[in-house]
Amino acid sequence: MILLLMMALVSCKKDVSPKNALTGNNTTTTAPRAVTYQLIWSDEFNGTSVDNTKWTMETGNPGVNNEKEYYQAANATVTGGNLVITAKNESVGGWPYTSARMNTSGKFSCQYGRIEASMKLPLGQGLWPAFWMLGTNINTVGWPQCGEQDIMEHINADNTIYGTIHWYDNGNTQYGGNTTTNPDAYHLYAVQWDTNSITWWVDNTLYATANISNNINNTGAFQNPFFIILNMAVAGDFPGQTVDLSKLPASMYVDYVRVYKGVTSSGPPIGQTITLKGFNNDYVSGEDGTTAMTCTRTTASTWEQFLVVDAGNGKVALQSMGKYVSSENGTMPITCNRTSFSTWEEFTWGVNADGTITLQGNNGDFISSEDGTQAMTCNRTVASGWESFKVNQ
Repeated sequence: MILLLMMALVSCKKDVSPKNALTGNNTTTTAPRAVTYQLIWSDEFNGTSVDNTKWTMETGNPGVNNEKEYYQAANATVTGGNLVITAKNESVGGWPYTSARMNTSGKFSCQYGRIEASMKLPLGQGLWPAFWMLGTNINTVGWPQCGEQDIMEHINADNTIYGTIHWYDNGNTQYGGNTTTNPDAYHLYAVQWDTNSITWWVDNTLYATANISNNINNTGAFQNPFFIILNMAVAGDFPGQTVDLSKLPASMYVDYVRVYKGVTSSGPPIGQTITLKGFNNDYVSGEDGTTAMTCTRTTASTWEQFLVVDAGNGKVALQSMGKYVSSENGTMPITCNRTSFSTWEEFTWGVNADGTITLQGNNGDFISSEDGTQAMTCNRTVASGWESFKVNQ
């Protein structure tokens, strides 16, 4: 039996204290160029059993977080196009519950990209399903020096989803965020990771961003390869020690896990949904299509996401919630309220040397975030900081 990959691999104790913000003087980042994603690895779980060419099943109790389950391969099955990890009220190896935990260590790892899984989670006090990653150098440097990326964690019967990173900076340091959803239905959980940042997404809605550029706060661990882990713990420091036995057996379902590599290009990411960040590091918003657009939002939701549409002749249109961005002839603040695009909804996509982009209207002028203090315009004859935008997908 594989004793939890020699135990060293999994001795990752989660700190459930308040999250430490990524702050510091070294906060200058270089935004990515336009990125398209290419699928490089996946498990669609269309077979009849766990694919042991992709996953290693762990055995035993990990000895961290005061968890109370015994991991064994029998608790992970593949049926109906899903991986099913089931926690049970049964005693094995001196532990009161059983469950499953599996990882791709030595079989697949990735460095940057988009890592996602479509999952349906059980609700019940004491349950702790997770989709996460650890640095491949864990057996050499230990934890948290190897780094940890928690793509999705859920506890108990709450509707809160957590995304967190852990690393070493004079001890275990962590940062992340959370959002709400109905976890007992299928949702798409993802991180998008590059040299500058890690962002967390649920159903393609961004809810948290961590700055990892230039080794800020000793985050260099996140510039290394990571492998993937799926598991469901029972009891522990995060969910607490109370377990609702009436909810056992309880199963988490994984429709698929997919990993994409980001491919950089100088052209616009046609067909991709993006967010735009201004020089103030706030997001451009379509403002529900009812008022002039601004660059003042600290988080991105539906009206801060834009589909890049090929407008022909080398130009693009930006669409949010079915409405198009309009330069309004450059004579008034720009809006996002047009149901179709024509001349004033078409823009030339430019890429600056630092990877930021510009949007130039058909009047020859550039869209400006206007210092984030007033409505955005398309009347600047030259592009500087406030006419440049960071692109995230």
